[in-house]
Amino acid sequence: MNLVSHYLNSMGGFMLLALPIWILLRTLWLMCKQQSPRWGRELLLVFFVLYLIGLASQTLTIPPSLFSDPQAIIARAIQRWETGHGISLTPGYTIRSMLEKGSYGQKVINLAGNVLIFAPLGFLPPLLWQRWRHLWAAVPLSAGVSCLIEFLQLFLGRSVDVDDVILNTLGGLLGYLLFCLIPKKLKK
Repeated sequence: MNLVSHYLNSMGGFMLLALPIWILLRTLWLMCKQQSPRWGRELLLVFFVLYLIGLASQTLTIPPSLFSDPQAIIARAIQRWETGHGISLTPGYTIRSMLEKGSYGQKVINLAGNVLIFAPLGFLPPLLWQRWRHLWAAVPLSAGVSCLIEFLQLFLGRSVDVDDVILNTLGGLLGYLLFCLIPKKLKK
């Protein structure tokens, strides 16, 4: 539980900053469209936006030093790609390594964490929008977001791992399967 609370605490500040901005923007949007809010949907949208902010805060946090020289960022990313430093493109290598040699905490963070953090991405979009209510839409969304994060991490100096994409996609699938268990009445 300490690991979970640690991550929730580190996401909390970003989420608290985003919440009033989202509420203001969403209120203005609804007023411009002259729509009345449907409170159940609005609550789900708030949760989804806060989830995305939390996800970005844990995967795409930018060290202040990176802002100094954009050309150096690209040069370092190219160098990392050419040398393979901090990049694992062998499917299953990190998963197998974690299972064989990792501590309990590493297994929870790396394996279970990478699955669970993407479950909402497989669950919430189908709940909010009709077009994501198919397996062939929801699961590729999780895979695509995960690939984008891994690509951006190349520029942020963070590790890039194909196993993260595999685990994240599995999490999206798990979230989608949970969505499928919801009775049709509640989905409306």
